[in-house]
Amino acid sequence: MDTALENKKRLTTGDYFLLVIRSWDNKQEDYLSVDDPSTATQTFSEYLIAESTYFSMNYESCTQAVGKDVKVELFHMRFGIPHMVRNRILFP
Repeated sequence: MDTALENKKRLTTGDYFLLVIRSWDNKQEDYLSVDDPSTATQTFSEYLIAESTYFSMNYESCTQAVGKDVKVELFHMRFGIPHMVRNRILFP
């Protein structure tokens, strides 16, 4: 089964890459969840493009940062199960 995701390409539902940018929440003392509306996500069908986008991320390009730390994560989504590929924290 195929489904159209954010990048408007046809991706196999069971196998794609997900780039997630999450902001720090002072109240929770943790990063916001992936389901939070302020969390930015982008999907990719090819690993090389996903990894290139991951490494090109910098603090200034994260509009949701607003003076707080942000966590950038790259997941390989396989049959609905997220597998962490890379993660890093960007500071103001």
